[in-house]
Amino acid sequence: IIKKCQTQNPDKSQIGAHVHDIQQLKDSFQSIVFNHTLRSTNGLAHILATETLKRSETVYMVGGVPVYTERVVEAEWEREPD
Repeated sequence: IIKKCQTQNPDKSQIGAHVHDIQQLKDSFQSIVFNHTLRSTNGLAHILATETLKRSETVYMVGGVPVYTERVVEAEWEREPD
């Protein structure tokens, strides 16, 4: 997906519409970088997105994350063996 977003070539896969949107939006930035992220980070992004939608909130993460996200992370750390 990262490679597809970095190119200007049209994408005909199932996610082609999303890639096209990203390719269009990236031209409005002076600088943009696409990086791979760990699955655990994606999990936190998923929690943040789903909880924000459930609460019908708008969240700006300046200087931290919402409290409910911190609680979920702490609970997951407690469940993981050392």
